[in-house]
Amino acid sequence: MTYLYYLLTIVIGYLIGSLNFSIIIGKIFYKTDVREHGSKNAGATNTLRTLGTVPGIIVFLLDTLKAVIAFLIVSLIPYNRPVAAYLAAAAASIGHNYPVFFGFKGGKGVTVSLGALFCFHPLAGLLALSAAIVIFITTRYVSLGSMIGTATAPFLLIWLYKGEHKPLVIILTVILAAQIIIRHKNNIKNLINHTERKISLKKKQD
Repeated sequence: MTYLYYLLTIVIGYLIGSLNFSIIIGKIFYKTDVREHGSKNAGATNTLRTLGTVPGIIVFLLDTLKAVIAFLIVSLIPYNRPVAAYLAAAAASIGHNYPVFFGFKGGKGVTVSLGALFCFHPLAGLLALSAAIVIFITTRYVSLGSMIGTATAPFLLIWLYKGEHKPLVIILTVILAAQIIIRHKNNIKNLINHTERKISLKKKQD
């Protein structure tokens, strides 16, 4: 029964994560599929480059909230908390990357994983976000900031998390970090070759 319940919470998180707001907002308000432009990634950064600053920020916030919403929904069920809620929050990132509603072509999971990290430990989430912002401001590479912020997350939790489910939280965070870095493999090649695009806050002109 417990394992079936955990599976259900993972499915709940996955389905919430599959609501990819970069695709939804792009198609409804701009008649544009962001997966056909720029990096072809369905995430906040490509939304910013393709549609502009405001939609990029909105997508960032909504994508971050997906993990939080999954966490809160499962937390309302008084059974095996917080393990089930942690699983749901992590599963939202998988749904974002491979959304069942959009042909399994989604984003890279950075913002949703950030939301999950805030659920695991708010201070760890804040510090990881701060590290990412510092790298971004210094280099103007969102991808580099995202990966470095992601890489710090497991170490921050080793340091900060004091709960009884520490091994699970660290394992989930390592999985989220690994998938983000894997999803950034092309960005890593571009960074090495000095061909990675720096962020621009101006709307792309076609």
